[in-house]
Amino acid sequence: MADDVLTAAARPQHRLDDSAITWRQFPGYEGLYFWVLGVNETRQKVDLYFRLLPGARCPSHRHVGPTDTLVVEGEHRTWARVGDKWELDQVRPPGFFGANEGDHLHSEEGGEEGAIVLLSMTAVDDVIWETFDDAGDLVDTATLSDFARVLSKQ
Repeated sequence: MADDVLTAAARPQHRLDDSAITWRQFPGYEGLYFWVLGVNETRQKVDLYFRLLPGARCPSHRHVGPTDTLVVEGEHRTWARVGDKWELDQVRPPGFFGANEGDHLHSEEGGEEGAIVLLSMTAVDDVIWETFDDAGDLVDTATLSDFARVLSKQ
């Protein structure tokens, strides 16, 4: 059985070749970029690469529906609200896979080398996520329709 295992030493060491990707900056957020891979309106799904430059942190938000996360490259850090302050919740290395059912308030940050994360998100009533300000007030929503428009322009 040991012959069926591919050891780390036997695996080629590559990074994601993103030379064909024209990363789009999230409007108003320096160091945060994305590339839409697909939008499926029937299934209410958006798949995208999310790129965070080293130390870049996104505002607090919650994915409304189920979301799967795969760290493709770098270190992906998540922050959770504890009382009135934010605390480091997880440090996710390449290959980390996580899934949640939605309605999870958090913030995300790129590690020392930044991060590229694959997000597979499900909309609820067309809403993918909601963004909040420091006071906890809703300031923006990202919708399935928004990502469909971006995909048509890529």
